[in-house]
Amino acid sequence: MDNYFDGWDSLFKKFFEGEVEGKFHHYFKGTDNQLRVNLYESKDKLMCLFLLPGVPKVEDIHLNVHEQMLEVRCDIRFDHKGFRVVQEEFHEGAFTRIINLPFPVRADQVEASYKRGLLAVQLVRRTPHNEHTGILIRDVE
Repeated sequence: MDNYFDGWDSLFKKFFEGEVEGKFHHYFKGTDNQLRVNLYESKDKLMCLFLLPGVPKVEDIHLNVHEQMLEVRCDIRFDHKGFRVVQEEFHEGAFTRIINLPFPVRADQVEASYKRGLLAVQLVRRTPHNEHTGILIRDVE
């Protein structure tokens, strides 16, 4: 008796490694279609660097911070009128990236700047409610 599945694996491979895969590979390759980010941590701060090439104005970038989460939304566009895409390794369109931060941060102390395609966001660690912080008392005598 013939095996019903004989040949399916080669058909499946041909379909997903051929022309179809080439057009949709950025949906299946992990983080290829996500905003790139680097996180740097110090004792009480966190610095997040996002690559955002092609954002026309800083007002097109939206940041939200809540507890231990940072959300970045933007619309990236490139002007290539009169040309057809031959190779596309970075994508354009609407992007959203949500980062789970290593610790809770203060939403009232966020500093962000954008220069030459790089968004820098500095966040301050929020002191947990159950942790007592010593307060320095100045001797005024």
